[in-house]
Amino acid sequence: MLLVYRIPREPSRHRVAVWRKLRDLGALYLQDGVAALPEDAVTREQLEWLQLRVREAGGEATLWEGRPGTVAEEDELVGAFRSSREEAYRSIITGAERLRRKAQMGGGNVLEELGKLERGFRVERRRDYFRSPLRGEASEALKAAREAARAGGGSAGALDNGGGP
Repeated sequence: MLLVYRIPREPSRHRVAVWRKLRDLGALYLQDGVAALPEDAVTREQLEWLQLRVREAGGEATLWEGRPGTVAEEDELVGAFRSSREEAYRSIITGAERLRRKAQMGGGNVLEELGKLERGFRVERRRDYFRSPLRGEASEALKAAREAARAGGGSAGALDNGGGP
């Protein structure tokens, strides 16, 4: 699905709101004012909502269904979607490994930080339309950090089992 839009510069809050929503959905900009997302019921609904928002803000917006013209262009687009998630997954992996080490050394409140990372992972997973290879690695890193936090006892263990001994 392609959202092709133009929105007035002022007030800027409308442009910012559209940009943020497209970013949150994991859209790729093909060029200024042209954002692409894989078609499914959720993305279609969200893009239709954005189309209305752009029009309500005094802009123009159209939705298009499209396909890349060649297999190579399709592969390039899928690769761009995957790589757009890789930076976030790398950050999650790094954070989970740091928390695992912290838990193994008896560090402080690891579960709270781990919860934030897990929420971030769920957000990225929703944006990961073509299953980046790092998705599984991030999942495993989070699992290892969770196991280390549970085994660590102390404040992390107390939080994990409802505050009991």
